[in-house]
Amino acid sequence: MNIICVYSLSTFSLKKELYSPADIPFGLSFIATVLKQAGHNVKLVVITPRTPLREKFTALIDEFKPELFCLTAVSSQIPIIKQVGTVIKKIDPAAYIVLGGAHPTLNPEEVIRYPFANAVCVGEGEKAVVELARQLGTGRDPGGISNLWIKNPYSGHIEKNIVRPFREDLDHLPFIDRDMWEPFISNRKGKMYTILAGRGCPNRCTYCSNHALRQVATGRYVRFRSPENIIEEIKQLIAWDEQVETVFLETETLGANLKYTYTLLEKLAAFNRTLKKPLKYGTNLALTTQIQENRKLLLAFKEANLDFFRIGLESGSEKIRKEVLRRPKYYNKDLIEFCALCREYDIKYTVNLLIGLPGESVADFQETVDITRQCRPTFGVSVNIFFPYPGTRLFSVCKKQNLLSAEARTTLFERTGTVLNLPRFSPWEIKKEFILFYYKVYRGYKPWPDIAWKTLRYTADAFPAAKRCISEIVHTIGSLFVQERKVS
Repeated sequence: MNIICVYSLSTFSLKKELYSPADIPFGLSFIATVLKQAGHNVKLVVITPRTPLREKFTALIDEFKPELFCLTAVSSQIPIIKQVGTVIKKIDPAAYIVLGGAHPTLNPEEVIRYPFANAVCVGEGEKAVVELARQLGTGRDPGGISNLWIKNPYSGHIEKNIVRPFREDLDHLPFIDRDMWEPFISNRKGKMYTILAGRGCPNRCTYCSNHALRQVATGRYVRFRSPENIIEEIKQLIAWDEQVETVFLETETLGANLKYTYTLLEKLAAFNRTLKKPLKYGTNLALTTQIQENRKLLLAFKEANLDFFRIGLESGSEKIRKEVLRRPKYYNKDLIEFCALCREYDIKYTVNLLIGLPGESVADFQETVDITRQCRPTFGVSVNIFFPYPGTRLFSVCKKQNLLSAEARTTLFERTGTVLNLPRFSPWEIKKEFILFYYKVYRGYKPWPDIAWKTLRYTADAFPAAKRCISEIVHTIGSLFVQERKVS
């Protein structure tokens, strides 16, 4: 069977859709990979708001003749994915379209009613899509497939099938097919790659979808791949690209199970000793009482050559963290001291932050600036303007308090545009603080050219509509230049 998997981005790059192999997403990669392993002919399509959808899919349908389309989306990508589904059905009414991902999983009642939707995947989709493709391949109307809501095309009846327990053994997942992403990556040989280390998060933060996703199915939600399985994929990665220097171990927090963490780090250290050029590693880490003064853990990280973390602070206001975000319990001084320990062990770290949170004031965000400055992030900061995702507790709070603006419905404003009307933190104040954040944190620590460049980047991000317009103009000029060179 010919199958098209569609991934969407909100980027406006002049080059290809993904900057490097580190940007490859896992969800759709696993879906496409298991379908290929099942013997299907799978084509990946990556679209942006600049993609001419009708021309793109008319050509694909004429040439490839797909029978199944697999679409995926988080909430902010739903508008563009709805356009994709509508275009596909207009071109080929017989096309079978299944939607999966975080938004369809948390909002299946909404998504299954899209006119173009034939089915919605609720939860993990690897087994479901393989069974769906098998049934479609036999010419029968699909039915009885766990994790799928299936709409009868004649009666409109919706078959709501049971959801399988969470997959316990992640080692049974295939290594993702990275070759299919090659046409969409600007830098063919990248120095950093990302490997899935685990699924699920032990925390129940209100702004994140994890607390809702864990309710979708039964079974253990926080799971890790075995160290041996991870190392086997790293070996494959090295064989595929000998230039690889860093492997980012993607999981919500590697500190969720310290017994596992120590075992993994020990095996990574042993594996590195077999290499002429040892690899570097990075990961995500949430601060907890088990971690904050743990020199043994930092020493294990250092011995494994895991030399950078992404640490979630989100807000420097302890009140906002406790009452609004429901973050793991720790005090600002704990994070500051932990960051000092990281510097002592020469481990770099990025601090992740949010601005424009419900209940936040200018004074609250000033605490975020002050604490981040004291943390002195050695690997940069990542500050995002809060975007409420449907299905999360904090989205419900925003809706109940009538904080949502019209911009909350568009992809364009995800994480860089202001989408809430806060009584004590106006949109223009949020934009101003967002733009000046890097300067306020790093003045006196970083060279002025670096601060000026990052401030310019934040300024562009703060005005996504203008950024899109400028990007479109530059892209058009660039395209004309390329065409002129070809002609000459």
